Amino acid sequence: MLNGFRHFKPSGAVSARFIADQASKVKALLGPVGGGKSVACVYDSVRRPSLMPACNDGVIRYRRAICGTTYGQLERNLYPTWKRWLPEDGGAFTPVAEWKGGGGRSAVHRLEWEVLRGNRLVVVQAEYVFAAVGDLAVEEFMRGFEPTDFWLYEVDQQPEAMIDIGITRLGRYPATSQDGEPDALPWAATFVPMIVCDLNAPDVDSWFYQKFEEDPPPSFKLYKQPSGMSPRAENLKNLRPGYYQDQVDTLSKRPGGRHLVTRMEHARYAPSSAGDPVYADEYDDDLHLSPVDLPAVKDVPLVLAFDQGLGQPACLGLQFLPTGATHVLFEVVPGRMSARRFAEAVRREIEQVCPGVPLAEVHYADPAGFTGADKEDGELAWAEIVAAELGIEIVPAETNEIDVRHTVVVDELSSRPGLLVSRRCKMLRKGFVSHYMYEKRPQEKSQNRKPVKNLWANPHDAL
Repeated sequence: MLNGFRHFKPSGAVSARFIADQASKVKALLGPVGGGKSVACVYDSVRRPSLMPACNDGVIRYRRAICGTTYGQLERNLYPTWKRWLPEDGGAFTPVAEWKGGGGRSAVHRLEWEVLRGNRLVVVQAEYVFAAVGDLAVEEFMRGFEPTDFWLYEVDQQPEAMIDIGITRLGRYPATSQDGEPDALPWAATFVPMIVCDLNAPDVDSWFYQKFEEDPPPSFKLYKQPSGMSPRAENLKNLRPGYYQDQVDTLSKRPGGRHLVTRMEHARYAPSSAGDPVYADEYDDDLHLSPVDLPAVKDVPLVLAFDQGLGQPACLGLQFLPTGATHVLFEVVPGRMSARRFAEAVRREIEQVCPGVPLAEVHYADPAGFTGADKEDGELAWAEIVAAELGIEIVPAETNEIDVRHTVVVDELSSRPGLLVSRRCKMLRKGFVSHYMYEKRPQEKSQNRKPVKNLWANPHDAL
């Protein structure tokens, strides 16, 4: 890379992997404030065309649409970073540059430079279009965009449809042709038009969490930087000493500041504002969430844990490893369902996730799952029906005292090795992060509070 980017180095290992990714349809870089996310995306903006195939006349042509929420956001937050690396007149990067627009409206930055291909220099002609969606409907905003790539700046603040509709408009520039037009590109299979995103961690109710964490398409890739307080924090060399600690000390004392610290300094999803997470101080995605679907260990018995959930039952499949680790391999949380249909859903999950793994001799359920049946008429309780359908023995947990139940989970979270949750367990994980929560009652003593009984409480009661 020439001049201003000749000695560029990513701010850390995660940023480096993000920049190196040339295969994803959508890639996103999530991290703390000051983590170097914007700079990584600026560098990506010139690296991408430098790797692109040339048009029929030997010139590389590239257009990136850089979209923000408002023009004020772009001008206050992004333009200073962009222009520091890529000045309006090209600065040290290139003498061939032109900037038009701005000042509350769209802007276009055109740059030209050369890259070495084999033993010859190839000209790159790149165009960067800055635009803000504002109050426009996304389809109206996107109409007419014909870029090679998109960069969605602070993507969590934009509508979800920016990604969905943006995908339909990727790779429109330059034109594709087989008839020898000089400015047309014979598209190479090795270059994938993509949407690039950056953001601070939102709360768990954000569409971003649902799209990238709960059910990401295979062509989506999320890169998550470490906490700013971590020894592995990125971009520290470009920040003043104590940068993150000062923020934590100041914000933690403000109302709602704890959640802001979670998002902005620790780069973790913040809980919903509806309540206080039960395991807010103990659960950490980086420690307790497996980066992949956990495989079953063949010779370790599978233990099933059940909660009947007021007609919306839950089951977890766990293995207690000889190392002392506890793996939660899967969850079955299908919504309202009869005991027999639920047992069949559990059987299918066992066959899919744990084929050939032995079942433990005894499994466990909420004691309430053994009540409510008319024994004189031969009725079976909920837990007894599930046990009969699965051909296993289910016994009541020793106690239903909430403090005891929570303490054993806290012990697992605090141990090393301790609890590790498979990425299959989306409900359990979201409960840990936020939705297994105490209702906000400022006048009530915390030791007397009980978690809200919601969908996320059912797998947590099973745990």
